[in-house]
Amino acid sequence: MIFEKRIEIILNILKKQRQVSNKILKSNLNISESTLRRDLDYLEKRGDIKRVHGGAILANIEFEEKSYDNNVVSNIESKIKIAKKASKEIFDSKYIYLDAGTTVNQIIDYLAKDSIVITNGIMHLEKLAKNNIKTIFLGGNIKIRTNVVVGEQTLKNLLKYNFDLCFIGANGYCDGEFTTHDPDEAIIKNTAIKRSKRSIILMDKSKFGKVYFSKICKREDVDLITEDLWFIHLP
Repeated sequence: MIFEKRIEIILNILKKQRQVSNKILKSNLNISESTLRRDLDYLEKRGDIKRVHGGAILANIEFEEKSYDNNVVSNIESKIKIAKKASKEIFDSKYIYLDAGTTVNQIIDYLAKDSIVITNGIMHLEKLAKNNIKTIFLGGNIKIRTNVVVGEQTLKNLLKYNFDLCFIGANGYCDGEFTTHDPDEAIIKNTAIKRSKRSIILMDKSKFGKVYFSKICKREDVDLITEDLWFIHLP
Protein backbone atom coordinates (compact mmCIF):
# COMPACT_ATOMS: atom_id res chain seq x y z
CA MET A 1 0.00 0.00 0.00
CA ILE A 2 1.40 3.41 -0.95
CA PHE A 3 2.33 5.97 1.68
CA GLU A 4 -0.39 8.51 0.86
CA LYS A 5 -3.13 5.87 1.09
CA ARG A 6 -1.86 4.65 4.46
CA ILE A 7 -1.90 8.20 5.82
CA GLU A 8 -5.47 8.70 4.61
CA ILE A 9 -6.63 5.45 6.25
CA ILE A 10 -4.95 6.26 9.57
CA LEU A 11 -6.60 9.69 9.73
CA ASN A 12 -10.01 8.29 8.76
CA ILE A 13 -9.80 5.71 11.55
CA LEU A 14 -8.83 8.37 14.07
CA LYS A 15 -11.63 10.71 13.01
CA LYS A 16 -14.13 7.93 13.72
CA GLN A 17 -12.60 6.47 16.88
CA ARG A 18 -10.55 9.42 18.27
CA GLN A 19 -7.98 6.95 19.61
CA VAL A 20 -6.51 3.81 18.04
CA SER A 21 -3.90 1.25 19.05
CA ASN A 22 -0.81 0.36 17.04
CA LYS A 23 -2.05 -3.23 16.92
CA ILE A 24 -5.28 -2.24 15.15
CA LEU A 25 -3.45 0.04 12.72
CA LYS A 26 -0.93 -2.66 11.79
CA SER A 27 -3.74 -5.15 11.23
CA ASN A 28 -5.86 -2.78 9.11
CA LEU A 29 -2.92 -1.59 7.04
CA ASN A 30 -1.08 -4.92 6.92
CA ILE A 31 2.27 -3.24 7.56
CA SER A 32 5.25 -3.76 9.85
CA GLU A 33 5.92 -2.04 13.15
CA SER A 34 8.73 0.02 11.63
CA THR A 35 6.55 1.24 8.73
CA LEU A 36 3.76 2.20 11.10
CA ARG A 37 6.22 4.05 13.31
CA ARG A 38 7.45 6.11 10.34
CA ASP A 39 3.88 6.91 9.30
CA LEU A 40 2.91 8.01 12.79
CA ASP A 41 6.10 10.04 13.16
CA TYR A 42 5.21 11.84 9.94
CA LEU A 43 1.65 12.61 11.11
CA GLU A 44 2.85 13.79 14.51
CA LYS A 45 5.44 16.15 13.00
CA ARG A 46 2.72 17.48 10.69
CA GLY A 47 0.53 18.19 13.74
CA ASP A 48 -2.31 15.81 12.89
CA ILE A 49 -1.86 13.34 15.75
CA LYS A 50 -0.25 12.84 19.13
CA ARG A 51 1.53 9.62 20.02
CA VAL A 52 0.38 7.92 23.22
CA HIS A 53 1.47 4.66 24.81
CA GLY A 54 0.60 1.87 22.39
CA GLY A 55 -1.18 4.04 19.84
CA ALA A 56 -2.23 7.51 18.70
CA ILE A 57 -4.95 10.13 19.16
CA LEU A 58 -6.04 13.14 17.14
CA ALA A 59 -4.00 16.22 17.99
CA ASN A 60 -7.01 18.40 18.75
CA ILE A 61 -8.30 16.25 21.62
CA GLU A 62 -8.22 18.09 24.94
CA PHE A 63 -6.20 16.30 27.62
CA GLU A 64 -6.91 18.29 30.76
CA GLU A 65 -9.92 17.45 32.87
CA LYS A 66 -10.77 20.48 34.98
CA SER A 67 -11.45 19.81 38.63
CA TYR A 68 -14.70 20.74 40.34
CA ASP A 69 -12.87 23.40 42.35
CA ASN A 70 -11.68 25.07 39.13
CA ASN A 71 -15.04 24.82 37.40
CA VAL A 72 -17.07 26.22 40.27
CA VAL A 73 -15.33 29.62 40.04
CA SER A 74 -15.14 29.93 36.24
CA ASN A 75 -17.66 31.69 33.94
CA ILE A 76 -20.13 32.16 36.81
CA GLU A 77 -22.15 34.90 35.09
CA SER A 78 -22.54 32.76 31.97
CA LYS A 79 -23.73 29.78 34.02
CA ILE A 80 -26.35 31.88 35.80
CA LYS A 81 -27.56 33.26 32.48
CA ILE A 82 -27.77 29.76 30.95
CA ALA A 83 -29.75 28.45 33.93
CA LYS A 84 -32.23 31.31 33.71
CA LYS A 85 -32.86 30.49 30.05
CA ALA A 86 -33.13 26.78 30.79
CA SER A 87 -35.69 27.40 33.53
CA LYS A 88 -38.16 28.50 30.87
CA GLU A 89 -38.01 24.98 29.38
CA ILE A 90 -38.99 23.09 32.55
CA PHE A 91 -42.75 23.65 32.15
CA ASP A 92 -44.59 20.93 34.12
CA SER A 93 -41.76 18.39 34.14
CA LYS A 94 -41.85 16.46 37.41
CA TYR A 95 -39.19 13.75 37.09
CA ILE A 96 -35.93 15.51 36.28
CA TYR A 97 -32.42 14.15 35.89
CA LEU A 98 -29.63 16.54 36.82
CA ASP A 99 -26.24 15.63 35.46
CA ALA A 100 -23.22 16.56 37.53
CA GLY A 101 -21.67 19.93 36.81
CA THR A 102 -21.47 23.53 37.93
CA THR A 103 -23.66 24.89 35.12
CA VAL A 104 -26.40 22.34 35.79
CA ASN A 105 -26.17 23.18 39.50
CA GLN A 106 -27.55 26.66 38.77
CA ILE A 107 -30.86 25.21 37.52
CA ILE A 108 -31.76 23.94 41.01
CA ASP A 109 -32.95 27.41 42.06
CA TYR A 110 -35.69 27.23 39.41
CA LEU A 111 -37.09 23.76 40.18
CA ALA A 112 -40.63 23.43 41.53
CA LYS A 113 -40.91 22.15 45.10
CA ASP A 114 -42.85 19.09 43.95
CA SER A 115 -40.11 18.06 41.50
CA ILE A 116 -38.40 14.72 41.96
CA VAL A 117 -34.72 14.91 41.05
CA ILE A 118 -32.40 12.03 40.23
CA THR A 119 -28.69 12.84 40.07
CA ASN A 120 -25.14 11.54 40.18
CA GLY A 121 -23.80 14.97 41.16
CA ILE A 122 -22.48 15.14 44.70
CA MET A 123 -22.22 18.92 44.33
CA HIS A 124 -26.01 19.19 43.96
CA LEU A 125 -27.06 17.47 47.17
CA GLU A 126 -26.69 20.31 49.67
CA LYS A 127 -28.52 22.80 47.47
CA LEU A 128 -31.33 20.36 46.70
CA ALA A 129 -31.77 19.68 50.41
CA LYS A 130 -31.84 23.41 51.25
CA ASN A 131 -34.50 23.90 48.58
CA ASN A 132 -36.49 21.01 50.06
CA ILE A 133 -36.61 19.11 46.76
CA LYS A 134 -37.08 15.35 46.87
CA THR A 135 -33.88 13.79 45.58
CA ILE A 136 -32.76 10.31 44.59
CA PHE A 137 -28.97 10.02 44.63
CA LEU A 138 -27.69 7.29 42.32
CA GLY A 139 -24.67 6.25 44.38
CA GLY A 140 -21.62 4.46 43.02
CA ASN A 141 -17.90 5.08 42.87
CA ILE A 142 -16.95 8.57 44.03
CA LYS A 143 -14.79 10.51 41.58
CA ILE A 144 -13.27 13.18 43.79
CA ARG A 145 -11.80 15.35 41.03
CA THR A 146 -15.18 16.18 39.48
CA ASN A 147 -17.38 15.55 42.57
CA VAL A 148 -19.55 12.88 40.95
CA VAL A 149 -20.35 9.19 41.21
CA VAL A 150 -19.81 6.87 38.26
CA GLY A 151 -19.35 3.20 37.52
CA GLU A 152 -21.32 -0.01 37.25
CA GLN A 153 -23.55 0.59 40.28
CA THR A 154 -24.37 4.15 39.18
CA LEU A 155 -25.40 2.91 35.74
CA LYS A 156 -27.41 0.03 37.21
CA ASN A 157 -29.34 2.42 39.44
CA LEU A 158 -29.88 4.91 36.62
CA LEU A 159 -31.52 2.22 34.48
CA LYS A 160 -34.34 1.96 37.04
CA TYR A 161 -35.73 5.38 36.10
CA ASN A 162 -37.31 7.34 33.26
CA PHE A 163 -37.43 11.14 33.12
CA ASP A 164 -39.61 13.92 31.80
CA LEU A 165 -36.55 16.10 31.34
CA CYS A 166 -32.82 15.93 31.85
CA PHE A 167 -30.19 18.64 32.01
CA ILE A 168 -26.75 17.52 30.88
CA GLY A 169 -23.33 19.16 31.00
CA ALA A 170 -20.59 18.73 28.39
CA ASN A 171 -16.93 19.70 28.14
CA GLY A 172 -16.79 20.21 24.39
CA TYR A 173 -18.81 20.57 21.18
CA CYS A 174 -17.31 20.15 17.73
CA ASP A 175 -18.37 18.68 14.38
CA GLY A 176 -21.88 17.90 15.59
CA GLU A 177 -20.85 15.95 18.70
CA PHE A 178 -20.79 16.68 22.42
CA THR A 179 -17.86 15.19 24.29
CA THR A 180 -16.40 14.83 27.77
CA HIS A 181 -13.12 13.67 29.26
CA ASP A 182 -14.13 10.50 31.11
CA PRO A 183 -15.74 7.47 29.37
CA ASP A 184 -17.51 6.53 32.63
CA GLU A 185 -19.15 9.94 32.84
CA ALA A 186 -20.04 9.84 29.14
CA ILE A 187 -21.92 6.56 29.60
CA ILE A 188 -24.00 8.02 32.43
CA LYS A 189 -24.79 11.16 30.44
CA ASN A 190 -25.75 9.20 27.32
CA THR A 191 -27.94 6.77 29.26
CA ALA A 192 -29.80 9.62 30.97
CA ILE A 193 -30.45 11.21 27.58
CA LYS A 194 -31.86 7.96 26.22
CA ARG A 195 -34.17 7.55 29.22
CA SER A 196 -35.56 11.08 29.10
CA LYS A 197 -38.48 12.39 27.08
CA ARG A 198 -36.47 15.54 26.46
CA SER A 199 -32.81 16.35 26.99
CA ILE A 200 -31.12 19.74 27.15
CA ILE A 201 -27.38 20.32 27.23
CA LEU A 202 -26.29 23.39 29.19
CA MET A 203 -22.91 24.64 28.04
CA ASP A 204 -21.12 27.97 27.87
CA LYS A 205 -19.64 29.11 24.56
CA SER A 206 -16.02 28.68 25.71
CA LYS A 207 -16.45 24.95 25.10
CA PHE A 208 -17.32 25.29 21.40
CA GLY A 209 -14.65 23.91 19.09
CA LYS A 210 -13.17 21.67 21.80
CA VAL A 211 -13.00 17.89 21.49
CA TYR A 212 -12.57 15.51 24.41
CA PHE A 213 -11.91 11.80 24.39
CA SER A 214 -15.42 10.44 25.05
CA LYS A 215 -18.50 11.09 22.93
CA ILE A 216 -21.71 11.86 24.81
CA CYS A 217 -24.16 12.18 21.94
CA LYS A 218 -24.86 13.81 18.59
CA ARG A 219 -26.35 17.27 18.38
CA GLU A 220 -29.64 15.96 16.96
CA ASP A 221 -30.15 13.91 20.13
CA VAL A 222 -30.58 16.95 22.37
CA ASP A 223 -31.49 20.61 22.63
CA LEU A 224 -28.77 23.10 23.56
CA ILE A 225 -28.75 26.28 25.61
CA THR A 226 -25.73 28.58 25.92
CA GLU A 227 -25.44 32.11 27.31
CA ASP A 228 -25.92 33.66 23.84
CA LEU A 229 -27.68 30.96 21.84
CA TRP A 230 -30.85 28.99 22.34
CA PHE A 231 -30.95 25.98 20.05
CA ILE A 232 -34.17 24.13 20.59
CA HIS A 233 -34.40 21.17 18.21
CA LEU A 234 -31.02 21.62 16.58
CA PRO A 235 -30.99 21.19 12.78
